[in-house]
Amino acid sequence: MSLSPYVSPEGVARASRLLELSERLASSGRRGEALDAAREASEIHRGLVRVNPDLYLADLAGGLSVLAVRLHEARRIREGVAISRETVRIRRRLTQRNYDAHAPGLAESLGRLAVDLSAAGELRDALATAQESVELYRSLSRDEPSTYDADLARALTTLACRLGESGRPSDTFIAAQQAISVRRRLTQSDPGTQIHRLAADLSSLAPRLRTVGYVDEALGQAREAVSLYRSLDKDEPGSCTGELAGALEVLAACRAGVGRRDEALEAAEEATALYRGLARRTPALYSPEVARSLGTLARRLSDVGRRHEALAAAQEAVSIARTLARSAPDTHLPDLADALKAYAACLRDADRLDRALTAAREVVSIRRTLVQGSPTTYTSDLAESLYILAVGLYTARQLPESFTAAREAIDIYRRLVRANPASYTADLARALNILTLNLNRAGRTHEALAAVQEAVTIYRSLVQIDPAAYKPALAASLHNVATCLVDTGHRSAALAAIRETAAIRRELAERAPATHTPALAPCLHRLAKRLAEAGHRREALETAREAVDLYRGLARKQPEAFNRGLADTLGTYASVLQWSGREADAARIRQEVSDVTRQTAADGSLSPL
Repeated sequence: MSLSPYVSPEGVARASRLLELSERLASSGRRGEALDAAREASEIHRGLVRVNPDLYLADLAGGLSVLAVRLHEARRIREGVAISRETVRIRRRLTQRNYDAHAPGLAESLGRLAVDLSAAGELRDALATAQESVELYRSLSRDEPSTYDADLARALTTLACRLGESGRPSDTFIAAQQAISVRRRLTQSDPGTQIHRLAADLSSLAPRLRTVGYVDEALGQAREAVSLYRSLDKDEPGSCTGELAGALEVLAACRAGVGRRDEALEAAEEATALYRGLARRTPALYSPEVARSLGTLARRLSDVGRRHEALAAAQEAVSIARTLARSAPDTHLPDLADALKAYAACLRDADRLDRALTAAREVVSIRRTLVQGSPTTYTSDLAESLYILAVGLYTARQLPESFTAAREAIDIYRRLVRANPASYTADLARALNILTLNLNRAGRTHEALAAVQEAVTIYRSLVQIDPAAYKPALAASLHNVATCLVDTGHRSAALAAIRETAAIRRELAERAPATHTPALAPCLHRLAKRLAEAGHRREALETAREAVDLYRGLARKQPEAFNRGLADTLGTYASVLQWSGREADAARIRQEVSDVTRQTAADGSLSPL
């Protein structure tokens, strides 16, 4: 009796052809067909293993590795994790039999599993798996550095990403530096192969560094990645246009993170233009990228005050994402949620609160649906969307619904913190802050104070771990503490809290003026008012003058954003001057208030209260 084609020796060749076909289909954006081909190849390998496991088990592991990638691309996250776990189990068995032959495959599979576990929200296991992959590659690299250093660099990049999402900023930075150091060493000996990989590592690591507070280092890496991709694309036109577009998106985010809004917009515009060109040639592959880049472009346009263009870009992103979600909801429904999130933000910036809330509610609805199908993957996204909805509802003074959304977000974050404290503790503190605002506005001042004090306690502990990443959030929470203390009649304690807030913001502004001066100026204005109320005339005068000087500098560069704050601060300064007996100076400052108010009214840059 003859074997079926699936279990005959010819099956190996057929499985190999199917895996090659899967790669070609995936590269052209035909993800469903690519997944089908990888599945069929794996079934052939399983049949071969049933006949002769000793001979074909390694082939099955290789086929499953490809299948795991295809499942990840199709956002079949839970199934992808299961396949990656199976691959690791097989390669552990193979490694026990023959370490030299199969340890590299095990290390690779561990790296793949770390990525899939991260996508599934299993962050603790993802980090442990990435660490095991790095340790295995370190061992291999010690014996054969020329063979395994490139793999070690890739594993270190994966580890840095997992450390970043696990809330370990300093360790993230160290692993990222190690990855880039290894890659640079490789580039010196083999530039033709390694420059492209160096650019990819830089582009992957920059967002992680930015997220954990290393904004200047992230900007430097993003710039270098773009420069390398430009050079590669110039030498061989079209060879890495997609990667260049992705690196430009990263650069846009990094520039925005340090306050370079116009430069951020330039990068975002170029990224979108490149993706549009790619989508015209390969729509199935690049239409999702166009939608995402349009969402990014919308935020950058909104940042520079071009609200109508921002809304147009965000609407186009939503339109593309809806079309994709209708055709393949399992794959593209998360893209629609992301596009709607950007659209809601642009609507809020344009003061179209009702429409912003409609979009934010749809994001919550979509993410509830996603959570039903894959809880570990999308629960944190649901919590984030509930937080954003709570903020929007608070702004619209819809307090009961805002309170409900904030409470649900906090409940989810508390569950997530129990499972992964390092990853979600900061998110919990952020949600506690919006709950504080709701409680305070509702007159429940003592409950508000308790909530914000919990947030401050969390941020103080996080600052001990990484000051650069969490001091801005600590300062914002201390400001809310000061407000609650005033409302509960504890004015001396409120003054101490706002003093600490100002001290932190001064320190931050000294290190990164463009990023933190816009927050320092209003903080000093509030401090000046509290000092005046407490009778500290000289300190109030000095603080008000400092706040005015900062606002003047900000308003010269962005009058539409800062003239209103300048006018308010000048008014406080004039009052303190008069209180100090300096009538002539007070009159001069009041004239400046009139001039600023008249200018902003003429320019249309003073928005209504």
